Amino acid sequence: ANIESLKITGVLNDVDFLFIYRMMPNLKNLDIAEVNITALPTQAFCESTNVEELILPNTLITIGEKMFYRSELKSVVISANVTTIENIAFWDCSKLTTVTFEKGSQLKTIGHNAYYECTSLTSIEIPASVETIGNTAFSDCSSLATVTFEKGSRLKTIGNNAYYRCTSLTSIEIPASVETIEKKAFMHCSSLATVTFEKGSQLKTIAGDSYDGAFSDCSSLTSIEIPASVETIGKEAFKRCSSLATVTFEKGSQLKTIGGGYSSSSHFGTYSDYYGAFSDCTALTSIEIPASVETIEATAFKRCSKLTTVTFEKGSQLKTIGGGFDTNVGYRYIYGAFSELKNLMTVDMSACTQVEIIEECAFYNDPELRLFKVSTKTPPTCENNAFVGINPYSVLKVPSGCANAYKAATGWKNFASITGLDE
Repeated sequence: ANIESLKITGVLNDVDFLFIYRMMPNLKNLDIAEVNITALPTQAFCESTNVEELILPNTLITIGEKMFYRSELKSVVISANVTTIENIAFWDCSKLTTVTFEKGSQLKTIGHNAYYECTSLTSIEIPASVETIGNTAFSDCSSLATVTFEKGSRLKTIGNNAYYRCTSLTSIEIPASVETIEKKAFMHCSSLATVTFEKGSQLKTIAGDSYDGAFSDCSSLTSIEIPASVETIGKEAFKRCSSLATVTFEKGSQLKTIGGGYSSSSHFGTYSDYYGAFSDCTALTSIEIPASVETIEATAFKRCSKLTTVTFEKGSQLKTIGGGFDTNVGYRYIYGAFSELKNLMTVDMSACTQVEIIEECAFYNDPELRLFKVSTKTPPTCENNAFVGINPYSVLKVPSGCANAYKAATGWKNFASITGLDE
């Protein structure tokens, strides 16, 4: 009963584990590397109060659900043969500081909530073999300062909330193999200053939804380069990244959509909200939209209060600039993609030849908007209030010979002067 360290070889059954759990209260160090077993008994160390240092069996394949849930474990060595860490395996192991994966690890899956609220964990290296990091896997690991991925990573998905509120995380490099960063994956990582993507990135989606942006509320993030492979930046993906001053896109960008949206309700009084991908990025001063972008959705850049210049890359495929508005309890809520930007002065769409529609309030109440260039010969449809409230001396530049068509078209009359791009 007074044993503090123990090394076991051979075979252990369920009764043996129960004995270790119940009858050896002083056991702190347990080495079962040479125990011949592929799976531990169900929840073998769940809420255990003794073992702190553990070396798992070399033959182990699966670490089961709730295996170490709320245990006193401080250090664990996971053998190379383990392929799966199941859901909630180490949830709330508040004293766990060290997780070591043996060289040559075959781990494929880190399950949902696997290390949720492991508040003492300071660093982790994810084996190259891992393909999926599940939802909330490392969420609320408040001391987790360093996350690295072994060279040659095969990781495909970083799940919902995977690193949510990891407030000590300062930087991360996303492996080239990652195709999807799910909603809230790095949300509220308030110390995250640097996000880089390994060369050759295959990333397709930076996800987001209402209140659920992949990187929203990363208030220390100062700049980011979006990989060329990315096709979708979802709603709220970078919302409230209040230090984000520079957003660039890797050459050859395949980006199609910059997400956004809004909702409103009079339930229990006046209420509205908006879900722009870059909304409330209050340090952003300029942006160049890649040629591949076809749609900029409503509220995408709402409340980017320092944004002065928006330009579009040569060869732009842009078709839609989103927007909308809602009148609720006598108050009008504005949801334009670029609405209510008090410092926006120049929008250069001279590369945009295919614009079809500028939706409601898209550039509403941009009082400094003085120069707007567009190269679409047939005036795009302008919905209600698209340009209401722009600078009274604003100039619109359009394709040569098309000025009269723009003057006659609904929605473009808010410009004081409409002339040809070559004039």
